[in-house]
Amino acid sequence: LILCFLILGLVACGGYTPKDNWVLEKSRLGESTEIENYVTSLQDTPDKRGFKIFTIAEGRKMVVVSTGDAEKSLELDDVKVDSGNTKVILKEIENKNDEDNPYIMVGISAIKGELLVQDTDGNSYDEY
Repeated sequence: LILCFLILGLVACGGYTPKDNWVLEKSRLGESTEIENYVTSLQDTPDKRGFKIFTIAEGRKMVVVSTGDAEKSLELDDVKVDSGNTKVILKEIENKNDEDNPYIMVGISAIKGELLVQDTDGNSYDEY
């Protein structure tokens, strides 16, 4: 009984942060004109490497990250809160793409503190 109250107390105080993030399928890009326009602009500037944050339904966030290199793809490795900031960690994979500037769209239920985006080697992406 004490253990149950302890767990409920931690949840109520924010001691538990559920993983509520996802990767949006590129086939659903047309659901947001603003994001679709941004992705189109990325294809016009194939060397643009970085990320941009969009607010989507119910206050959730969508982070669009581009590689700036047609020879690399991105996969989501992890999203975590570290030192009060939200960190999106991506895995860069070497392979030829059909896109001029490959990108990934990561949905996050909420961003705590500052948003940092980096690859698994620790290289950061700049915000646009």
